[in-house]
Amino acid sequence: MRAIVKAVYEIDELIADFENICADDKKEIEDYTDAEIVHEAKYVVHTFYEDGHANNEEMMGEHGPERQQWARREVDRLLALIKKYG
Repeated sequence: MRAIVKAVYEIDELIADFENICADDKKEIEDYTDAEIVHEAKYVVHTFYEDGHANNEEMMGEHGPERQQWARREVDRLLALIKKYG
């Protein structure tokens, strides 16, 4: 398994996003290029800063400090993936 694919499995929101995409495309995560994975990671980061998105509510702490901490961790992991593979 490619290292970037392993990294996807460590990020809750990115794996959830790919589960939907894979079902639509009838593909596995391994079938996507590194560039496609990085592109999707950038989109998921954006959701944490998009007003009205559930991820933004988590980031703003609207669902408690534990969920806010989770959101910050997710963003950190996403940005690390983007930096490493982008």
